[in-house]
Amino acid sequence: MNAGKMAKAFWIFMVFLGFTLLLLGFFTGDIMMWLVALAIGILVRYCAYDLLFAKYDQKIAQVRQKYAQRKDGGPS
Repeated sequence: MNAGKMAKAFWIFMVFLGFTLLLLGFFTGDIMMWLVALAIGILVRYCAYDLLFAKYDQKIAQVRQKYAQRKDGGPS
């Protein structure tokens, strides 16, 4: 496994860990788990957003561009 795939796998694991801690904190009422899940979410947002969601953002940008062209009276 190359470094890029390892990094992506690590951040995906962190997303699932944060989600799991959020659920556990909800069911147990433990605020500390919520805070840890929030910290993980912030880390993922600022450190790995481009790595995890770049393809999705490009796809959505293309769909929006096609929609804007169609809305502006482009070819039907």
